[in-house]
Amino acid sequence: MGNKGSRNSGNIPWSIHAVTSVPVSEERLQERGFNQAEVLAQGLALRIKAPCVHLLERRRHTDKQSFKSRMDRLKDMEGVFGALQDAPDVLWSISRQAVEHTRSQVGTSRIKGPFRILLVDDIYTTGSTINACAQVLRRYESIVEMPIEIYSLTWARS
Repeated sequence: MGNKGSRNSGNIPWSIHAVTSVPVSEERLQERGFNQAEVLAQGLALRIKAPCVHLLERRRHTDKQSFKSRMDRLKDMEGVFGALQDAPDVLWSISRQAVEHTRSQVGTSRIKGPFRILLVDDIYTTGSTINACAQVLRRYESIVEMPIEIYSLTWARS
């Protein structure tokens, strides 16, 4: 996220169009009392003036990944995440707002480059959680009518 330089042609700065977080299971939410990744995502979204939206759901609880082998983690993440029912509408709305903003800024009707989503999680171990979530989010390229790039930000690495 430290890149403040221009990634696109012209004077259009590199930006994130939406921020989302990795959802926790109901069991983990009861245990912690809150979702750390969601709190981090909300704070960051405010700072960078991007919408923080719920796009993903956790379909089942998984045991803590830190106690598993890499292969077990990868296998355990299969089918864990899905899109929330209103995720397509949310993404479409944000993409249309971004197009309108771009049009008013530079006189074009399309975003220059891909639609960028920042996916926030609390701890990065193998990347299996981020990859599983990114697979779900990439399915919505046809909704936003452009390629989707998913960037991840984590608070810690184990």
